[in-house]
Amino acid sequence: MMQQLEPIYEATRLQGGAVYQIDGFLYKYLYSDPYARIDHPRFKFVPLSGQRRKAELILNKNTLRKCYLVPGYRASQVSTVSEKAVQMSLF
Repeated sequence: MMQQLEPIYEATRLQGGAVYQIDGFLYKYLYSDPYARIDHPRFKFVPLSGQRRKAELILNKNTLRKCYLVPGYRASQVSTVSEKAVQMSLF
């Protein structure tokens, strides 16, 4: 059974530790940048291990629209991407 990705339109819908798909890769949301200006917030994501992407990703409120919540997935400290998760992200 395939799950529908939920688009994120506003920062209040971000959940700590949740898994998000951004540009076809799976990321874990860490936190909102405390040093960012109030009118220009930034949000920090780290990729799950087992993917080609290794760098952290920082999105602002406009680029947050590329972010989709993967329902039913929670990231832990040792979360890795399995074949099934990659296959589901292709659809």
